[in-house]
Amino acid sequence: MLVPWLSLFDLRTAYSNFIETKKISPNWKSDDFVILIPIFNDVKYLTNIKFLKRYKGKVILCTTNMETDEFYNELEEIARKNKFKVIKCDFKKEAKNPWKIYQKTLLAHDYVLGKSMEQLKSKYVVFLDADTTCRTDLSYLAGSMERYQLDLASVRVIPSKRRTIVENLQHIEYHTAMKSRRIYPWLTSGAAMIGKREDLIKIMSKHSLFFNGGDIEIGKLANLEGLKIDHLPVTFYTDVPQTFPKLIKQRFSWFCGAFRHSVINAHTNFFSPIYAFYFTIIIFLMLPLKMYELFTHWFILPFLFLFYFIVNLISNLEIKNKRYLPLFPLYSLFQILVLPVFGVYRYGKTVIQTGNLGIIKKFYKNGYHPIRYSFNILILIAITFFIFNIHLVEGQLLLGHIDLFSLIGINFNQDNSFSIIYNGLKLTTLLTAIFLFLMGFFKTRYHLKFYLKKNKNKFPKLNYLLSIL
Repeated sequence: MLVPWLSLFDLRTAYSNFIETKKISPNWKSDDFVILIPIFNDVKYLTNIKFLKRYKGKVILCTTNMETDEFYNELEEIARKNKFKVIKCDFKKEAKNPWKIYQKTLLAHDYVLGKSMEQLKSKYVVFLDADTTCRTDLSYLAGSMERYQLDLASVRVIPSKRRTIVENLQHIEYHTAMKSRRIYPWLTSGAAMIGKREDLIKIMSKHSLFFNGGDIEIGKLANLEGLKIDHLPVTFYTDVPQTFPKLIKQRFSWFCGAFRHSVINAHTNFFSPIYAFYFTIIIFLMLPLKMYELFTHWFILPFLFLFYFIVNLISNLEIKNKRYLPLFPLYSLFQILVLPVFGVYRYGKTVIQTGNLGIIKKFYKNGYHPIRYSFNILILIAITFFIFNIHLVEGQLLLGHIDLFSLIGINFNQDNSFSIIYNGLKLTTLLTAIFLFLMGFFKTRYHLKFYLKKNKNKFPKLNYLLSIL
């Protein structure tokens, strides 16, 4: 009954509260970077000009050779006024998207320009959307890359506005999603990321150039190549959909990318079994079971929502405006039930239109031990078999006539409404107790690890314990 709804409870957010993040210091500064902005179809999408003015001589507006004369005139005028550079990438009646523009800019700029552009010799490249800004000096970001000797880094991206209900719900969503980057730093965002130019050239040469999920593909390829990746907590602000229709349109695209990464390219997730279990099995493969549970055990949802609200509240105490948190479970339910279906549809439609399957042609993570890789796959196969053959497993273990809920004093088999409410509250209390125990464990582990690090020279025999933690 509960397994299909695990997709509501992404406990990575709770765990990530106790992961130490990298420090950003104004003492670590590097001006050896360039900012690439993909812009095409209409100059009106370039809304971060005021922010970009701070980086005169470091901004390259990347477009295609398939735009109108009016577009080029407006873009050249903006570039002239603000001392930006413009690159026109060579497209041949193909669908335009940022990843193709980035690839052509980095790999073919000598061919396009007839000479090498000085800015494209910079050590670091910042990929930035045309509607994204940052209050932190980007030289500190480049300096942190230098300090930590990173090849690629994800950054913290949150909505730039919180005026409407939709924007506020997305603020909660982005806030929690960015915490997961502390665990999976390779989940790079198309709004902003930074990497070494030489490494991004290698990555983009292997990129599928499939639009949906193309941003995460950059991080995944870097991880599979064994590059050094981390999350740098520099906050970028990006525009998000203001209304539900616009949000749904955007999420069709997002879940198309999610389906591509979770199912079509499931092989790229085997190095991270928890990630694979959550996105491949829980989100997509168990979608029919979630539909079934929605109609057969609908009465349990209010109590799961209550638990989910408690989880979000405790995990995100730093969110100042909490009045939208009660709506967030409904927002999440809609996304895990409805949008995956449309994501699969959008993927099929995109493949037909472009002829591109979006397959990541890298099937193994460099430096990852084969035994560990095989073990991850076996665990995922076993979990999948158990879930989809639950009745067979129950029969073999002689559990077919045992109600596991009743063993802990919870019984939903009664028709009495009061009994359902009473048992539902008991379930919520039990789940909350388990969650608080896990939070306590995570916090104890964090403080113990901090203490051992601080005193590792005083107690050298405890270094082994530190390595385990």
